Amino acid sequence: MSSAKFASITSSLLARKGEARPWSQSLEPDMPQLPPSWRTEAAVPPPPPPAKDRSCAVRMSAHDYERLGILAVKGGVKRQDLLKVALAQFLDSKAKEYGCVCLGACNNNCDN
Repeated sequence: MSSAKFASITSSLLARKGEARPWSQSLEPDMPQLPPSWRTEAAVPPPPPPAKDRSCAVRMSAHDYERLGILAVKGGVKRQDLLKVALAQFLDSKAKEYGCVCLGACNNNCDN
């Protein structure tokens, strides 16, 4: 084996994450080390992730669970969708009762 074909195993073969470059056939020992572009550009924060639905568990009797399942099958929807609709209707009725859509969860001094 000739030594020109294979590089010797040294620390110069290691690169930090994001700083790796393709190996060139011409071994130029004095190649300037260019910093990665992510270090030279101004840091731009990533956009916020889209809002996700939050989860909440509901305990119910086996009888109510079965009734909810029957309604879901008859309506061609999932149990979860029926519960979401029922919760939305409940919150709307309470918002009308208290006179504020946020039910006090905003900073508009809705102390009704």
